[in-house]
Amino acid sequence: MLKISQTMLSALLLIMTPFAFAEQEQHFNQINMQATASDNIANDQLIALLVVQETGNDPATLANIVNSKMAKIIAKAERFNNIKHQTINYNSRPIYKNGAIKSWQVSQNIRLKSQDFEQLGKLVSQVNQLSTVQSMNFGVSDQQTEKTQDRLTELAIKKFRHKATLIAKQFGKSNYHLVHINIGNNYVQPQRHMMRSSMAKESMADVAPALSAGTNKISVNINGTIELF
Repeated sequence: MLKISQTMLSALLLIMTPFAFAEQEQHFNQINMQATASDNIANDQLIALLVVQETGNDPATLANIVNSKMAKIIAKAERFNNIKHQTINYNSRPIYKNGAIKSWQVSQNIRLKSQDFEQLGKLVSQVNQLSTVQSMNFGVSDQQTEKTQDRLTELAIKKFRHKATLIAKQFGKSNYHLVHINIGNNYVQPQRHMMRSSMAKESMADVAPALSAGTNKISVNINGTIELF
């Protein structure tokens, strides 16, 4: 078994002590702080979620009906160059009663997205007899979100540096250096407008729904640690 003499142990402690003090000094005069920049941005994008749904006894027949209606909706959507469309959530399920299959329900969703609210509203009205509007979401487009976040990041950094300089001055220090920083973006979820099937079906085929986009809040948060000297 390896034995360490008292003299060697004392020598090791003397060597390790400065490193221990140095480790403590790394956290000396350190202050945690944060800065935020935010702005309300006008929504420039509309997303409509439509569903084609049929109920009956023969799932194959129902699937053909749903596929036919969806094909007609896609054909109409393709006439609008500024509207993106994507089919999602195809579902075929049995409906039970007293433990036995009573009927079947087949459904499929299509997502329509555009920055042209008028044209998207027009398309929704044109396919009103083929589908039901489940929701319409207003939001900020990816391009506008990125542009706004870049601008807010610059502003948040300026606020952070100004705040750090002020803190150093108030504590009687001449300057500071950055120990750690974290930058995070926050985008409030788009406004969601649910539409009941009865409301959607009451609209005439050539009447577009009334739309009001509103705004959404985008924020950039900076959390960091500075060391005063």
